[in-house]
Amino acid sequence: MRLKVNRKNIDVFEGAQVRHAILSYFALKGMDVDQVESLTVYDRWGHEIDLGAPASQFDVVRFKLPKTETNNT
Repeated sequence: MRLKVNRKNIDVFEGAQVRHAILSYFALKGMDVDQVESLTVYDRWGHEIDLGAPASQFDVVRFKLPKTETNNT
């Protein structure tokens, strides 16, 4: 099954959750997968969805990384 995560096509197995698609995206991009659980995830219409949601219902998934504070001292 193919999904689009942040404008990147991702292939996941049938029955996958949104979490699996995002983990695949992070792996492709070489990003730290520890961040996945703290993401805010949205469907194509901008509605917030859960990481445990069935991926087959959301062919376009977007997420925002949490903002990190930087200390400029």
